[in-house]
Amino acid sequence: MRRHDLVWLAPQAPWQVLTPGADARLRAWAEARLPFVVARRDPEADGDHLRLGVPLPLAEQRRRLSLRIEPGHMLRTTPPPALAEVTEGLPAPWRDEVRLLLADTRDLDVPPRVFGSFAWQHLTGLLYLRASSDLDLLWEVEDHAQADRLAARMQRWEREHRLRIDGELRFPGERAVSWREYASGAARVMVKTGDACWLSPRDALLSLQAVA
Repeated sequence: MRRHDLVWLAPQAPWQVLTPGADARLRAWAEARLPFVVARRDPEADGDHLRLGVPLPLAEQRRRLSLRIEPGHMLRTTPPPALAEVTEGLPAPWRDEVRLLLADTRDLDVPPRVFGSFAWQHLTGLLYLRASSDLDLLWEVEDHAQADRLAARMQRWEREHRLRIDGELRFPGERAVSWREYASGAARVMVKTGDACWLSPRDALLSLQAVA
């Protein structure tokens, strides 16, 4: 399982709640057949368990809940939704902006996936989006050349459009970096994986071993 993947659980699943007092809300969430999201694990605390989260909608102040569970109790899993899946259900003016973004990035051959508020509103039908909401995208990249093209395109997009784009470029080995930080040309960038986070030389993103 990778960060941002989605997981469905049975309401009676034997999880360990990590947010005090949240068990009833988490059970109700599972009862509604809504997904949980894979979060970064703490290897010492979590052992072989997964750490999952739920960001609640605006009506519940976007409170974040978390739990720990053995992987064997998952009912099903999927990657985060593709941007193309999310687009048509968006309210205006986001829908028109995202359609333009899809058209503008089609030639890059790297279909983006969505996490954050845009994804959760699509997945749950609940209200997550505010006028100031950013679009969080996940791009799977193979090398620096591909990452450079994406970063340059996103910088150009933001100069020409009002929709602000956040998100990550995920290199092989699950090494994810903020596209904005990568685009800055910084010599060292913050890398996130499923169970670690470290500051790495930019040139080490494709190395076989993490650089602490």
